[in-house]
Amino acid sequence: MVLTEAGARLVDFRAPAAHDELLLRVTPLWTRRTVRVRIAARPVDQPALDRLAVRVSEAGDVEGVMIAAHGLDEPCVPHGVVRLIEPEELIARLQRSALIAWPGRKPELAFERSAVARQLTRGATTLDPVAIRWLPVLALDELPAEIADLGEAPQDVLERTAFRLLTSVFRFGGERFRESQRGTGAPDAVLHWPAGSAVRDAAIVECIAAAGGYAMDADDELRFAAYVEALRDGVAEAGCEIAFLIVISSDFPGPRGGRHPFRRRAESLAQRVGVTLVYVRAVDLARLAVAVEASELPLAAREALPWSQILSAGMLRFEDLERLLQT
Repeated sequence: MVLTEAGARLVDFRAPAAHDELLLRVTPLWTRRTVRVRIAARPVDQPALDRLAVRVSEAGDVEGVMIAAHGLDEPCVPHGVVRLIEPEELIARLQRSALIAWPGRKPELAFERSAVARQLTRGATTLDPVAIRWLPVLALDELPAEIADLGEAPQDVLERTAFRLLTSVFRFGGERFRESQRGTGAPDAVLHWPAGSAVRDAAIVECIAAAGGYAMDADDELRFAAYVEALRDGVAEAGCEIAFLIVISSDFPGPRGGRHPFRRRAESLAQRVGVTLVYVRAVDLARLAVAVEASELPLAAREALPWSQILSAGMLRFEDLERLLQT
C-alpha cells in the first residue's frame, strides 16, 4: 500500500525464497516505465544488491529498490539505479503514510482509507481543480505525495483546501483567516450561506489535522466560544447570523450515540453562545464534493442546498451529507 500510495500501479508480483518482488508501473514525463522492488526475507548482503542491479539492467527498468526490512548482513554499497531502503527509512515511511493506521502504537493497513482514496482518485482525476482528493490525507496530518516535497505543514494546506472546496464546489461565501493570523483570536474561516440559499445563516469553520482524530477539550470550547463572540457583530452587519460552528478533521473518536463526548460539548456551546456544534469528517466532505462535481449539479441548485437543515444534526457522516442531494 505504501509503494502504490503515490500513484504507482502494481503490474506483477513474485515470491521466490529470498525476497518478494513487485513490479510497479510509473509514468515519468510521458513514458510508462517500471520500478522493480524487492522486499528481502532475510538480511541483505552485497551479492543480493548486485543481482538486483543486473536484473534491472536486463529488464530495462527505470529503477530498482531493495527493501532491507531485516537489516544488512554486511556493509553494502548499492550501485547503478538500485536504491537501498534500510529499516529506519522503512519505518519512517510507514509512519508518514496516510494508508497506515497506528491503533495501540502498532501499524495496521487502513483498508477503508485505501478504498476511499482509490474512489476519490477515480472520481476526482478529471474534475478536481480544488484538490478534493487531498482533503482526507491532509486531515490525517500528512501531506499528499504530490506535494510532499514542498515543506508546508499539513494543517496549513488543509485550511486552504477546505475553504477552497467549500466556496468553489458548494458556493459558500465568507472569509478565510490566513496562517499568519493564527493565535490572534481568529478561526480558520467564516462561511456565509450562498446567495441562493433560503436562509442567511453563517458558520465558523475550524480545521484540525490529527492522525488519531480530534477530541474537543475545555480550552478548545472556550476558544470556539470566543470566536463566536468576537465575530458575531461583524457577521450580522453582512446580513447573516452565526448559527453553526463546524469542525473538520480526520475522525472524532468515541462511543456511538448519546455517550459520545460530542454531545456534552455541543450542549455546552449552545448554552454559552447559542450555536450548533457540527463535526464533519474530511473524507465525507470530499466524497460529497466528488458527488456534486460528477453530477454537474447546476450552480443555482448548489446554492439552494438545505445546509442548515442537515447541519442541525450535529455529528455527521456521509450518509447524512448525501441527503443534501436528495432534497
